[in-house]
Amino acid sequence: MRLFKLFAVLGVLTSVTIAGAVAAQADSVGPPWGPATPNFNLQVILRPVAGGPDNGFGLVKFRQPKDADTIVYLDVWVRDLAPNHSYSLQRAVDTNVNDECTGTMWLTLGQGLAPQPITTDATGTGRANLFRGLPASLLGTTFDIQFRVIDAVTGAVVLESTCYQYTVSQ
Repeated sequence: MRLFKLFAVLGVLTSVTIAGAVAAQADSVGPPWGPATPNFNLQVILRPVAGGPDNGFGLVKFRQPKDADTIVYLDVWVRDLAPNHSYSLQRAVDTNVNDECTGTMWLTLGQGLAPQPITTDATGTGRANLFRGLPASLLGTTFDIQFRVIDAVTGAVVLESTCYQYTVSQ
């Protein structure tokens, strides 16, 4: 029985060592989206605002590939909003990087310069794949950035994020 336990322990240790080596190798190659720090890529959480849907929730995967282009891709997902309805994702930025989002110029995001709605299904869930090109002159610039989801018909804010920092990847 002791011999069996010894083999079990050795098997676990070998598995951990192999998994660690594979993870280290994967980390050395790195993803095509660039490093995790500084803030080239964000995972933005959207929560309900006062007066909005109680259980509403959203997520924005904000990614900028490490390439010559300065395009940000935004994979947006919302749930528990009004069914069969249109919403828009907006962002505001400020260059006073202090974790206090004071920007008030909200830009509706979409397919490049064309705004694109997020349309929910019968369960109140919606997805949209958006993108936005950034001027090359902003390479290396860091911003405070905040996101919100608005009702496309009324303009009422239903979800919003906290303040994040983003650096335009070089």
